[in-house]
Amino acid sequence: MPRFRPIASLLISRIIMLAVACMLLFGGAHAWWENRKSMQEFRATMHTLVSNSMIALSGALWDIDPAMVNEQLRWLSQLPSVGHVLLRVTATGQVFEAGSGPLPDRAPAVSLPVMPPATSQSHLQLGELQVWEDGDHYLSVLRDSTLRVLLGYAVLTTLVCLMVAWVMRRELRQPLHQIARFAASLKPNELSRPLVLDRPQRDEVDEIDLVIQGFQQLQQDVRGYIEHLDLLVAQRTAQLENLVEEVQRMSLTDALTGCYNRRAMDERLEAEIGRCRRQGLPLSVLFVDVDRFKYVNDTHGHAAGDAVLREVAQRCGQNLHVPRDWMVRYGGEEFLIVLPERPSHEAAQLGERIGHAIRSQVVQAYGLELKVTVSIGIAQLQPDDAQEDLLARADARLYDAKRAGRDCVRVAHAHT
Repeated sequence: MPRFRPIASLLISRIIMLAVACMLLFGGAHAWWENRKSMQEFRATMHTLVSNSMIALSGALWDIDPAMVNEQLRWLSQLPSVGHVLLRVTATGQVFEAGSGPLPDRAPAVSLPVMPPATSQSHLQLGELQVWEDGDHYLSVLRDSTLRVLLGYAVLTTLVCLMVAWVMRRELRQPLHQIARFAASLKPNELSRPLVLDRPQRDEVDEIDLVIQGFQQLQQDVRGYIEHLDLLVAQRTAQLENLVEEVQRMSLTDALTGCYNRRAMDERLEAEIGRCRRQGLPLSVLFVDVDRFKYVNDTHGHAAGDAVLREVAQRCGQNLHVPRDWMVRYGGEEFLIVLPERPSHEAAQLGERIGHAIRSQVVQAYGLELKVTVSIGIAQLQPDDAQEDLLARADARLYDAKRAGRDCVRVAHAHT
């Protein structure tokens, strides 16, 4: 995870870097300007001082008084800003100098001719006075001046950094920490909880207020999206449940006739047998087979045969007590009717009604009028019957009805 670095620290470090660069720039400019200004002031001052002492120095040279000349030069050299003084006599080439240290190898700051005191000899030059500034003195003055400027600049920079740190902490860091803690503690079921910051009230808004407004808008959008998503999920769930129910129904239903299929029979018949046995109730089954169905298919086509099967299933269903009674398409043209809680004599009566309902009215199929009959075999559940035994006895009675000439009902009696 990257190291955490506060924005205030980054900003202050950038301010300090900028301040140091400005200090170096402004300090160098200040030193150059102060040095230039000091040299100009030194030259002006030296011109004034030398001009004032020129009369005494001129008289001493004119009177050939070396002691007075040395005294004048020593007085000039002892000035704080003067480093070295040299007087070169024109007539004799004699040199007088005063000052600390050796003679500088740079050009003098001030160079003035020494003229004789008598006005009649004003065209003569007695000598040349040269004055050098004290480099250490000016360096010390320049250093002190520059340090004062830099110190003031450093104090100002420190105050600015402190002010920036205080403002950043009060106006940025604390609100952002509150927002971060609020966002971290927010749960999906708490999206409506408002974001409230502990900060002074003000008439204006700033960037933090804009962040709060954006966060609140985000909360509303997310809450709306979740609500819409919940509704969408509920709709999709309902659709999926309906689809599952439809798939389940289709998996248990014969697509042509709408009756249960063999899979549904296998799941439900065993349960019905078990329930009737536990409760001491009878259960009967009917095998219904369409007579001469192969002739219908071969003569009139499979579409007509399908129409016959749908009509037979419908007429059978109209005589059942649904949902207690239920019907299965057992084979191609064979149906199984399961009658829980009904004995074989009631099943026989139902079989007669079904046979009458089918034979009494022709089946309309693609412009054809087909007379249809069914053969029915009936069996009642016995105490020691398995599901296969029950169905086998009903199927045997069905074949009895076929052998008896079709369009009739045959009932299996107990233990037959």
